[in-house]
Amino acid sequence: MWNMITHFLTFTGGMSAGVVLMCLLQTGKQADEEFEEMQRRSGH
Repeated sequence: MWNMITHFLTFTGGMSAGVVLMCLLQTGKQADEEFEEMQRRSGH
């Protein structure tokens, strides 16, 4: 029984970490694009 619970918790934790990482990468990509856009506008 405990084996199943620990497996489930590990799986849930891994999924949560994956989702958080994906969100961080997504926002990082957006920030990069906005930064490049600002640089282009200022004529660099």
